[in-house]
Formats: sequence, C-alpha cells, structure tokens
Amino acid sequence: MKRLLVALLVLLLIAGRSDAGDSVAEAMSILERWTAFHWGRDCLVWLVHYPEELVDPWVGAEAARSGMSGPESEQYRRSFTSELRIGETEPFLLTVYVFSPRPLDLGRFEHAIMLETGDGRRLPPLSYERKFDQPLSGITQGLVFFPKQDDKDFVVVLKNLGIQDEQPFAFVGAVEPPVVVASAPPAEVEVVVVELPPAPKKDPPKPKAPEPVAPLLPPPPPPPPPVATTTELEELAPPPAPELPLPREEEVSPIYIGKDRTVENFVRHWIEGETGAMYDLLSTSSRTALTEEQFAAQVNATGLRPSLKEGYKIQWMEEGRVRVVTAQRMLLFRTLRSKVLGIDRENSLWRLTW
Repeated sequence: MKRLLVALLVLLLIAGRSDAGDSVAEAMSILERWTAFHWGRDCLVWLVHYPEELVDPWVGAEAARSGMSGPESEQYRRSFTSELRIGETEPFLLTVYVFSPRPLDLGRFEHAIMLETGDGRRLPPLSYERKFDQPLSGITQGLVFFPKQDDKDFVVVLKNLGIQDEQPFAFVGAVEPPVVVASAPPAEVEVVVVELPPAPKKDPPKPKAPEPVAPLLPPPPPPPPPVATTTELEELAPPPAPELPLPREEEVSPIYIGKDRTVENFVRHWIEGETGAMYDLLSTSSRTALTEEQFAAQVNATGLRPSLKEGYKIQWMEEGRVRVVTAQRMLLFRTLRSKVLGIDRENSLWRLTW
C-alpha cells in the first residue's frame, strides 16, 4: 500500500510538471504570434500584444511555478487581467531601445502611435504611459491601450523612428493550423524471388575427448583478525565528560523584539501562509475589528504572497507607518505592489495595524 501511494505521488508530480510545461509552451507560442519589431534610426522598437487567449496558459504556468493555491491563483488572474486591462482594451507593451547618445524624440506620443483596423480606420490610444511624451534614451518600456476590437486583423503604426514617416507593426495573430494533405500511397514494388541451389551437406565434426584438468585446490582461509587488548579498547573509548558545576538560577528577562524584527516576522509568516501567526502580531484594534477568519480572507485577497516569496522591500514612512513593497510578475515586466501597515507599541511589544 505504501509503495502504491508513493507511485501515485510521483505520477502526480510528473503530471503537474508536464501541465506546467504545456502551459508555458502555449503562452510562449501565443506571444510569438503577437510580437513584432522594427529597426529605426539608432534604435530598435518591439511591440507585444496581450490577447485574452493568453490569460489561461500564463496564469496556469505562474501558478505552477510559484506553487499558488486555488484562491491565490484566482487572485493572480484578477490582478493580471486588471493591470493589463485585458477584456476591455487592446493592451500592448512597447519597448524602445535607443543606442545613440542622442535621445529619440517621438513628439506628442498620442499623435505618433495609432491602431489601424482591417477596414482602414485609424484609432488613437485610449491611454499610455507619459514617459513616451519625453525624449527617450536607453531602454524605455511602457503600456499602451487601444479600444477593444472584435476583429484582430489590425496593425499598429508608429511615426518618427527616423527612417520612414510611418512604420507598421503587423502581427501573425490567430493563425489557422496548417492543413495536412494526405500523401498518395507508394506504388507497389514488384518482388523478384531468386532460388539458389541447396548448399552441400557437411558431416558434423567428431567431438574430441576432453583433456583431463587438474583439480583446483580451495584457497587457504584468511588469517583471523587480531584481537584487541583491553588497553587498546580503553584508548578508543571516549574520555569521560568533565563534571560541570550546576548553573545558578537567575531571573530571565523577557526578550525584546524591535519594530524592524516585528515587521520582518510578520512578512515571513505571510510568505509561509501562516495567517494565524500574522494575526497574533496584530494590534488590539485590528483584532477587535477583524476575526481571524476575516483577516485570513483579506490577506489571501491581496494576492501578494507569491510575489513576496521572490523578494520584497520594507520602507519606513512617517512615524507609525510602514510599507511592504513587492514586484508582481506580468510576463515581460514587473509591476510594483505594496501594502501599508500601521505599527505601535502595546505593553512594551510592537504590534501591527492591518
């Protein structure tokens, strides 16, 4: 029974890895079809579109990679679709790499970029990151949102790249799978049978009498191991432990934990999913306002635990407040998310306000 359980566990682990690998492969295949790039004068520009079909495989891959629970996976899905506004807009990630000491000026960005539909209409962006309104140096990356389109046969047109007046970025998009044409069956091959005359029979050789072999004598037995003497055994025995005086009884003072360590412990429990231990570090006001179950639900609803596992930063604000900052992975970029906590002393102990 134990072997059967171990075998089932191994099969589940292998299946989980296979599913995660399939999700990653599917997500990368979608990104391949929705990525376009062009060279400009002293710059390289690439554009990535995030279609709705990307959500399921990407969330599945991230959930498997980070070990998310069911509620954490759903919360990550909501954060992912909300940050990228998938379902209500056509989101694009624009990256401009300028490798010249002279900055690239795209002018007024809302007039420099547009989405051209299949019927020839040109639509300005709904919103974009204002960094594109400034002259660009080095690598600049940001999101651009266009109106939602039912038909995906659109291109994005970008001006002022220094070579052409307008540079269209076309995408392969939803490509129909290739039709496999059945090949014609191979022509029948005529088989020619050649009969050969039978080989002449040979008389089997007569067996020879075996030569007498001298009998093998058994090897002599190994000598017995030497017997250790009493003196040798005493030398191998560990020396007796010295008798130490008994410690005097002293008064044990309570361990003082500073506010920095209190916040670190709170975040560590958060990463481990120990909401009960987090609840124990809350202030009286927070525990009065929230039951432990309500607090656990609010912690899980933030969706920050998978990101906290990969790193975080603690920023002290004005007196009595602290911010926990982490970076949530969104495909080709990360977005900063944070939670602000209150902190105060209660009966010589630091406690946090949720």
